[in-house]
Amino acid sequence: MHLRIIGFVAGLFFAVSCSFADESIKIPADYAPSESPSGQQTYANLPINPAGINVVSGNLGNDGSHFRNEFRNHMNLWMTAKGPGPHSIEWKLQVPEDGDYEVSALVSGKGARLAWTCNGEKQDSAALNAIMSQGWDRVNLGTLRLKAGENSLRLMVENANGFKFDALELVQPVVKADLLKEALAMRQKPDWFKNAGYGLMFQWTNRATPPKGSIKPWEEKVNDFDLEGFVDMVEETGAAYVLWSITWGQQYISAPIQSLDAIIAGRTTKRDLLGEMADALQARGIKLIFYYHYGYDCNHSIDADWMKASGGYEADKTELYQNWMSIVSEIGDRYGEKLHGWWFDGGQRYYNCHFDNTPGDQGILSAPFKELTQAAKKGNPERVVAYNSWVKPRLTEYQDYYAGEGAHVSGSLDEGTFPSGPQQGLLAHGCFIFEKRWGHIEPDTIITKPKFTLPKLTAMIKNAQKEQFPLSINLEMYEDGSVSPDSVALLKQLKDAVRRP
Repeated sequence: MHLRIIGFVAGLFFAVSCSFADESIKIPADYAPSESPSGQQTYANLPINPAGINVVSGNLGNDGSHFRNEFRNHMNLWMTAKGPGPHSIEWKLQVPEDGDYEVSALVSGKGARLAWTCNGEKQDSAALNAIMSQGWDRVNLGTLRLKAGENSLRLMVENANGFKFDALELVQPVVKADLLKEALAMRQKPDWFKNAGYGLMFQWTNRATPPKGSIKPWEEKVNDFDLEGFVDMVEETGAAYVLWSITWGQQYISAPIQSLDAIIAGRTTKRDLLGEMADALQARGIKLIFYYHYGYDCNHSIDADWMKASGGYEADKTELYQNWMSIVSEIGDRYGEKLHGWWFDGGQRYYNCHFDNTPGDQGILSAPFKELTQAAKKGNPERVVAYNSWVKPRLTEYQDYYAGEGAHVSGSLDEGTFPSGPQQGLLAHGCFIFEKRWGHIEPDTIITKPKFTLPKLTAMIKNAQKEQFPLSINLEMYEDGSVSPDSVALLKQLKDAVRRP
């Protein structure tokens, strides 16, 4: 089956394969270059865990200045080859015991040829393959033998014009099979999600601005939120679910979450707006998914106090993820079956815990996805979970659906599921900006008119209904919880066009 994605990023439409092949697409401002931390990068011995999937990221290796570290949005996104090559990246690995490991690579660059050496021994040339897909994909590079102690692993690439490299994954075959079996046992494919057609997405947080004037204090803003008006609006648009940001850029949550209070004061509220929202939406038959941004630095926001308190600035991200699990599991238990899913942003930061160029020998290489997903399903094991990989392949099997940032999926699916390719096995999903940006955080401005016409929007949703996957339409929202009347009017027309009485 051939899949195509019609993408919409920063106001620009583009048509590509499901691996986002067209590298000429405009990179959104949220992913613009940012200054790399100075003096942090060292090429340390990376700890290899025989019982897990080891993410050996490009920025943790010695590339001999053959690659450019694409440090964007305060993180290493990938490494880009400087010219056709040949080029190489070398890592030192610290291994507790002898073992055989399968090797795969997250790469982009059709026609590039990859090879590797391990402790000076070359890979069998018969096993080499040129990269066949246009965009980002996970490529199998065979099996290598690691000895107990220090090992040297070198990745070599030829015909490297346009080649981009993220990471190698090293995992023992038996471990890989066991982890996949375990992940698939947790996976959910609910009919309500596949048949939703469309829902509404909102990035409303402490930074949401009014049309004119200054932002209210957090507690006051939450107390003044017009929940009844919000739920009425959602119902009028015909949305099957709400994808609601409980944080975005900064760690403020509109509910009395004790685990957050234990880490940093002044970030929660007495009013349980999230709980009231869950109750009100459930009463109308509307599902609820929470978006969560753990507070990492990004181009549109920095929350240094939170990152210091939570362990987010440490080279070892173990404490950060323990705090993450405390918050997410408390929320899951609190709202139980009224909370139907999670959408976790910043997947690259989960995948590469040294995205900030901290030394790779300090702490975990990648987030504990199994434990994170178990925490996310506390209180309701049927919740659907996604980690946003943006243009990259799925970063873990411990998830249920494709986050789909900026993408509209169309083409042949298997009952709403990707049958092959970079997102294989995940439920399809897309989310996109309806007006100007994800959230209304610009002071003294009004929300712009929708970018879509009714015929275009109707065609997109009807295709989603046919292929059994949902699209999340992101609306900007003012401080008081109101949205653009123009956007609501268009969505009411959409409801009339695609929702049968």
